[in-house]
Amino acid sequence: MSLLKKSTLFKATIAVTGALLTSTAFAAEVTLRYNQWFPSQHWSQKDGLYKYFEEIEKVTEGRVKVQPSAKPLAPPTRNYQAVVSGIADLAWGPHGYAPGAFPLTEMVEFPFTNIDAGVSSAAYWRAYEKYFKAAGMHDNVHTLAVHVTSGGNLHMKSSPVVNPADLSGKKIRVQTSVVGDALTTLGAVPISGSLSELREFLSRGIIDGTTLSDELLTGFKVDNYVEHITQIPGGIFTNSTFVIVNKDKWDQISPADQKAIMDISGEKLAVRMGSLWHENDVLARAQLKERLGENYKEAGEELNAAIDKAFEPVRADWFDKAEANGVDGKAAFDFYMNEIKRLNSK
Repeated sequence: MSLLKKSTLFKATIAVTGALLTSTAFAAEVTLRYNQWFPSQHWSQKDGLYKYFEEIEKVTEGRVKVQPSAKPLAPPTRNYQAVVSGIADLAWGPHGYAPGAFPLTEMVEFPFTNIDAGVSSAAYWRAYEKYFKAAGMHDNVHTLAVHVTSGGNLHMKSSPVVNPADLSGKKIRVQTSVVGDALTTLGAVPISGSLSELREFLSRGIIDGTTLSDELLTGFKVDNYVEHITQIPGGIFTNSTFVIVNKDKWDQISPADQKAIMDISGEKLAVRMGSLWHENDVLARAQLKERLGENYKEAGEELNAAIDKAFEPVRADWFDKAEANGVDGKAAFDFYMNEIKRLNSK
């Protein structure tokens, strides 16, 4: 090989190596600001998301880090939009805090669908990938995962709910309009409010009860305000939840590191978060049963049938919303339920 060719090859090698080093150095500067609005010591954060953030740093060899904010960068009702606008780089939270903004997610809010949140979360991610992503859901962010939390029960301050008539006139705090519409049909008065407002609502008597999973009742330490619980098999509702990243920030991450992050995200992250919910829900249920005794009841056939009927117009309305968003609602819902059934049978 001539000296000229050797020199040219050497320069080309140096140029490629320099480009790779520059790319790595650029990626090393990416720090994702996480909007910390939820209590940092809650297990969903310290045992769930924080460990996931540590894994992001590990699989990218320190080139990508996640930094939780010292105080909320945006309230939960503006959580998603904060990521779109770049106020925060990464966020986790319920879709239901933005009523009407995510109509496709309402599919997982229907009752009786969530025995194990880990299983339902896997099915939800698959439904998102197969049906909702192509329809434009989350098209203004990069989605790391969608998952569900444990199914909600009826937690009442002083009077039990055994029959449908027991809900008449009762002020019930709800997180989503889907649940609110169904409870209205049953004669209840839905009161909108976030988890951060729940203690005040209960302590001041603003509400008679709340729809909530058992683990959040104990996790937020408001169970001392509740004297009666009616467990709804599979939940009277389920929360749909996202983990998202700002698009521009995501594009600053090298393709190799993006792949490494997604290898620990998607269904794996959905199952991780959903399973944590299920495990802690089982523990919380045992604690509540021990304290409440016979005041912790499972809903009977009459109440379950009334709840199912109350959700009929909500389900019908969702199929219309799905069609309006370019999704075959029946196919998506059947797929979701069949995946849950198939995964539960393993």
